[in-house]
Formats: sequence, C-alpha cells, structure tokens
Amino acid sequence: MKIKFILFLVASLTVMSCQENNTAKLEDNTADRSPFQQQMDSINSVIKSDPNNPELYFERAKMHYGNKDLVSSLSDLGRSLKLDSANAEYFMLYADLKLLDKESRASKDALLYANTIDPNNVDVLVRLGELFMVVQDAEESFKYLNQALKLDVYNSTAYRLKGFNYKYLGDTTNAVSSFQTAVEQNPNDYDSYMQLGLLYSSAQHDLALDYYNNALKVRPTSYEALYAKGLHQQVTGKPRDAINTYRQLIALNHEYFDAWYNIGYIYLEMIDKFDSAAYSFTKAIEVGPNRYGTALYNRGLSYERMGDLEKAKAEYEKALEADPQFDLAARGLSRVMGE
Repeated sequence: MKIKFILFLVASLTVMSCQENNTAKLEDNTADRSPFQQQMDSINSVIKSDPNNPELYFERAKMHYGNKDLVSSLSDLGRSLKLDSANAEYFMLYADLKLLDKESRASKDALLYANTIDPNNVDVLVRLGELFMVVQDAEESFKYLNQALKLDVYNSTAYRLKGFNYKYLGDTTNAVSSFQTAVEQNPNDYDSYMQLGLLYSSAQHDLALDYYNNALKVRPTSYEALYAKGLHQQVTGKPRDAINTYRQLIALNHEYFDAWYNIGYIYLEMIDKFDSAAYSFTKAIEVGPNRYGTALYNRGLSYERMGDLEKAKAEYEKALEADPQFDLAARGLSRVMGE
C-alpha cells in the first residue's frame, strides 16, 4: 500500500514537472529583476551544475510555494521525490500543497507516510495532531500531539492544539491549562492569548483583558483583538472603556461596521446620549450598506428617545423597507404614529 502510494505520487508529480514553458524570452537586466527572480536565477544556476540533487529541487519548490505558485512547487517537488522518496520533509510540503488544493485526504496520507519514514519527527507529529484537530477527531489528535510532546516537552504549538481539542470537547479547565502552557513556552503565541481571552470573556472574568492586551502586544493592529477587548468591556459594564477601545479600532479601520454599531448601542442603552447614538448609527449605516437594517432601527429609536418622532418614523419605515418582517421596526412605527 505504501509503495503504491509513493509510485502514484511520484508519477503524478513527474507529469506536472514535464509541463514546462519552452517559449524563448528576452533576458532582463539583472539589476531590474525582482529579488525573488534573482534568487530563482541563482538556484537555477546551481541546479544546472548539479541536476540530480533532490534537495535543490526541494529548495526551489519551497521558493515557488512562498511565491504562491503551487503548480511550479508541485513540479519541483515531483523531481525531488523521484530522486529521493524517503525524505519526510518532502512529504510535509506535499501535504501543504494538497491541503491548499482542498485535498485533505491526500494531505493526510502524505503526513501519515512521512510519519512512517521518520516516526520521531516532531513537526510531522504536530501537523498530524493539527489535521485531526481540524476535523474534530480529538482522540487521534491527542495521540500525535502527546507523542510530539514526549519528544519536545517545550513545543508550544502542541499545547495550543491540545487547548483547541479540549475547547471543542467542552473541557474549559484543561483548555485554559493547555493555552496557558502554550504561552509560557512561547510568550508571542497570539492565538493562545486570544483563546484565553475568549474563554475568560465567556465567564465575564476580567482576566480576559490581560490576555487581550498580551495579544495586542504581539499584534498591535489586530482588529480581532481590539474588537474582542471592546466587546468584553461593553458586556462587563465598562462603557467608556469600550468606546475608547472601539475608537482605537476605527482609527485603524474607519469602515469597521461592528465598532460603529456597538458605540451607538452603548450611547443608546448604557449612557443615554441619544444624539451621539444617532451619529454612531449613521456612521455604521454609511460603512455597512448590506447590514444596516438594525442600525436604521436603532437610529430611529435614538430619534424617538430624543422626541423627534418624524425622524424616528422615517427611520422605522426605511428599516421595514430593508426587512418587511422586522418586528421591532413595525412596533416602533406604530408607537410614533400613536397606533
């Protein structure tokens, strides 16, 4: 079975490797060529002098992969595998390429074969753990991740993936423990900080803010982290802090609909500044034309609470045009019309 897999893989990649462009091209001035093309020129020259070296084709395959040229990457990888079919790293790259092609079965088979070639390869074990985590097969995922950790007890990625497994299983305690261990091993593990923030936010615990702030130290311009932080502040009764956080997000992305909308909601329901609420919902409507039905309704409610019933009526009517089944807007319209 394993031999058939290798033969099929090498044959399919060899066909691709033969599909080269033989059209003559004018040589560009070296100084005008991009850094990537200069690197390609360099490795092409080395390959020309050593055409039977599989590692050279593998290096060029990785360069094509980094340049998002998957066809060329597969072509060079085919050459590498034809010359050396017992290198686990080659199968790992093949797994990456197949996953990008949405061929998860082929990706899994490549990783499993890489594991038979090199059972102590931590990267392969972690990748297998990740693959089974993605399909929510926690038992298989734990098997490979625990093997990886026996070989590398400090592997932060393995701890993070175990955290995701525990989260999917509903085991919050072990999820938190795994994510905390991950950031202990790697203080720049943004994803684990975010997961810890979300887990503590779900319990409305302010430790969430510490984790969101740590995530922002790693990625200061993260929309995701800023929005999650602002939402936590909003939900836990810190409206002014939430507005400040949402404004930081808007400074990075003026068209972030949810930030404008939530500022409007805070002014409307938590601070009772109805003019500011109406303004914020107006900005939300401007930047989110495909999602503005509730913003129209809330702008109408802001006008209604200010006592401007004519403006409120117009907004409720617009909201009903956008969604004729919008019950809140229908009731609002009835209110302002005295029905």
